[in-house]
Amino acid sequence: MRPFTIACCQVRAFDIEDAEENLQNLLRALDEAGRAGAQLVGLPECAYPAYYLRDASPYARPGVRPFDEVAGLFAAKAKQYGYWLAAGLAVPLADGRVTNSAVIFDPEGETRGRYDKTFLWHFDNRWFARGGRFPVFDAGFCRFGVLICADGRQPEVARSLAVNGAEVILDLTAWVSWGRTMPELSTTQCEYLMPVRAFENGVWVAAADKWGPEDGTIIYAGRSCVIDPRGAVRVCAPSDRDAVVTFEVEPFSVEAVPRRPALYGQLTAPTETLPVVALMEEPLVPARTNARVAIVPGEGAFDPASLAARYTALRRQDADLAVFAGLPAADGWTRGLPIIEAAVREAGGAAAFAVAVDGAAPRQEMALVTPSQTWLHQATHGRGLAAGELNAPVAGTPAGRVALLCGDEGLVPEVARCLALEGADIIAWSAFAPDPMLEQVARARSDENRVYMAAAWPGGGIVAAPTGAPLTIAPAGAGVAMAAQVNRAMARWKEMAPGTNAILDRVPAAYRALVE
Repeated sequence: MRPFTIACCQVRAFDIEDAEENLQNLLRALDEAGRAGAQLVGLPECAYPAYYLRDASPYARPGVRPFDEVAGLFAAKAKQYGYWLAAGLAVPLADGRVTNSAVIFDPEGETRGRYDKTFLWHFDNRWFARGGRFPVFDAGFCRFGVLICADGRQPEVARSLAVNGAEVILDLTAWVSWGRTMPELSTTQCEYLMPVRAFENGVWVAAADKWGPEDGTIIYAGRSCVIDPRGAVRVCAPSDRDAVVTFEVEPFSVEAVPRRPALYGQLTAPTETLPVVALMEEPLVPARTNARVAIVPGEGAFDPASLAARYTALRRQDADLAVFAGLPAADGWTRGLPIIEAAVREAGGAAAFAVAVDGAAPRQEMALVTPSQTWLHQATHGRGLAAGELNAPVAGTPAGRVALLCGDEGLVPEVARCLALEGADIIAWSAFAPDPMLEQVARARSDENRVYMAAAWPGGGIVAAPTGAPLTIAPAGAGVAMAAQVNRAMARWKEMAPGTNAILDRVPAAYRALVE
């Protein structure tokens, strides 16, 4: 990749009855991007004729120009200014269906391909056909892929683009949002999901969004932005006006956590065979599935006696599961583990903790201790580690079905996804070093998998609900353990919106690149 200018065209949303006014505004934005010297340009999701189509025949409506005519106008703009254009369009198919697509035009005005939205959101399902391919386009100055709006909620989509060679991901979106005032409109996707997609894949992400209301029932967040491979937002539009966001993207080197495709087999398993699917149908009484989960920020070195004492104190405050930050342990946990096991046997509940062992073969290890059993896990992912060869178990505990993430495993989306597919209700993540992105990553893992995340690291931690919302956050540097109430019935409810399920609407057959 070499430096280039990207432009995200943020445009006002229009109802489908106002398609012509919408089109003229889109052409104006494309002119502005061209005058700014952009080399890669994005228009939002279903920029034309509208996002809320109401049926599968949008081009039959009065005032809506034929698809080929609109595509020709966009192609002409790409050729006029010599840029690559990814345009969000409703694309009519020969069989009468329609797709929610990004149509790619090159600087000669030629159509170079199309990406069809894969993770359909709510009423998308009523008129759009689902996609199942993740193409990457070589613009010469960079290789880019496209995802569309809710695709950002499924980690497999951005990951597939990155594995297929994308250095930049364009997010053509219509971020349905909320806020007390128009300037405060926001959404989980711009708050943490898309920054995490950039961070975990080591790619630039550029999002082009709509703003304002559509149909009097939907309002979009705006906030079109460019995010660097460390997850930092470099430039962001306001939420209440048109804007063409331009930014000079440059090569950016990050140290990625090595992937282990051989461990990700569950990603491509038929949905009906997944343990989580059976659990989703299991009857539960919410009043009988409550538990309390604590996170314990740690400092210094691993001290089993101190950890056991702190665990006992948390049990006096009704914590059913305590998750401790990862800490260095010169001798590992061999001598310390019996001390913690004794404390858990006496007090009940469950404790999850991790240690980092230096030496000729550095490793990170994690344990989940209950009164009746101890599960041990060696981290499978990490930089410079002697890695384990098995994913963590999903274990029954007083708090529900608990799985473990040890150290850098939490930064690899495939690991948490496989644990969720195995039926985890709660994922306990012990991290060994603070990072500005850890809270956002923990929230993303909760949101995308619809599980509870209990994450602790030196100096901080979070318990996040299956929606990604924080239930409690440990104040940075205070060293205070925090606890929150969880209910595993919520972790079995995987619906994100009507007709949109985090598990059932995955497309396992499309994820082959992730396991090869």
